[in-house]
Amino acid sequence: MKDWIAAFIRSKSISSNSQKSYTYDLQQFMEVTQGQVNQQTLLTYQQTLLTLKPAAQKRKLSAVNQFLYFLYEEGQLERFYKLKALTSPASIKQRPQVEELSPLWTETAFLDGQTIALLIGFLGLTPSEIAELTVDDLNLDFQVLTVQKGQTKRVLDIPKEILPYLENRLTGVYLFDKKGQTYSRQWFFNRLTEFVSSIGRSDWTAQKLREQYILGQIKQGKSLDQLVKQLGLKSSMSLEKYK
Repeated sequence: MKDWIAAFIRSKSISSNSQKSYTYDLQQFMEVTQGQVNQQTLLTYQQTLLTLKPAAQKRKLSAVNQFLYFLYEEGQLERFYKLKALTSPASIKQRPQVEELSPLWTETAFLDGQTIALLIGFLGLTPSEIAELTVDDLNLDFQVLTVQKGQTKRVLDIPKEILPYLENRLTGVYLFDKKGQTYSRQWFFNRLTEFVSSIGRSDWTAQKLREQYILGQIKQGKSLDQLVKQLGLKSSMSLEKYK
């Protein structure tokens, strides 16, 4: 997606200072959405702007909307999304609070969704990272999980309570295996939605559970720099709101 940001900047006749401003705003947008454009990720991005002054919100939204339209015209998006500033009190969550995640351990028939939820809520993984996990990435003897993302590799300790949910997933190539292939991204969101709805927490999206992981780690005394490494991020830009 970086290439598309560069292509978008090249398409505009603007000063070098404006180019830097657009680039910064769009890189921040990509950090927050992790390069995925859909209703959930766009709402998450809009919520990160709530603490900014109206002028700053307007500038960032303008840059992102122009970029989204550019992607739509280039055939990279099936539809054009147009973002607006969130003003509804019901949408404002300037200070996220740590929630009790014990419902995730509820006995359920939706084991795929439960395992996905546990990996997000207690290891901070994203659905796309979970989709790429292979059996070889899991080491039950040392209770660690290796996550490969591009050129970055990180090794995460697995809480012992989660081990039983992973032990029965060692028969294929991937931990969530579809005859040697990965499932689609939508499959993971569907399985997660089934599970959280069954325990009465339909508001626990992948983004919300990952946020709870971040809040829990901060409560334990982890710094933003430490979280950047644990989450496999390139910078702390998307974590600034938790300061």
